[in-house]
Amino acid sequence: MKKILLIVIPVLLLFGSAGGAAYYWFFLKDADPEMAEPEPPPPPPDPELVPMDSLTIPVIRQGTIKKYILLKITLQLADQDGKDLALKVMPRIKDETYRALHAYFAAAPLDEPISIVAMKRRLRKVAEKNLGSENLVDVLIEGIYEKRGG
Repeated sequence: MKKILLIVIPVLLLFGSAGGAAYYWFFLKDADPEMAEPEPPPPPPDPELVPMDSLTIPVIRQGTIKKYILLKITLQLADQDGKDLALKVMPRIKDETYRALHAYFAAAPLDEPISIVAMKRRLRKVAEKNLGSENLVDVLIEGIYEKRGG
């Protein structure tokens, strides 16, 4: 009985798959275009990138500069209108970015690594405040360097 089942089951699978292929070939291939999948929506436009000037943040403790943090930041914006707005309010964005980063590094421990997530959250908040969340896609930190101060 087991030998018969081992022969019958593959034969049934073969006929089933052949029947499905024949049904597609003869009936569904020439179906109405209404049954075809709708066209996918057009892709969104490429985001615009606005690089900010390199930022140098001194970390000051007890009246002396302990280290410098050098940052390269780029704003990723949804479209050309967002880019125009960013270029228009760039001085305000840079000022608030400096303030946010000075506040962050004033409280951050000197001997621990820099938290990119916390910094990015602060930078995103500043950019969304000035540009609006509909214009801002992301804040990209392209480079972050630490230099010991004297």
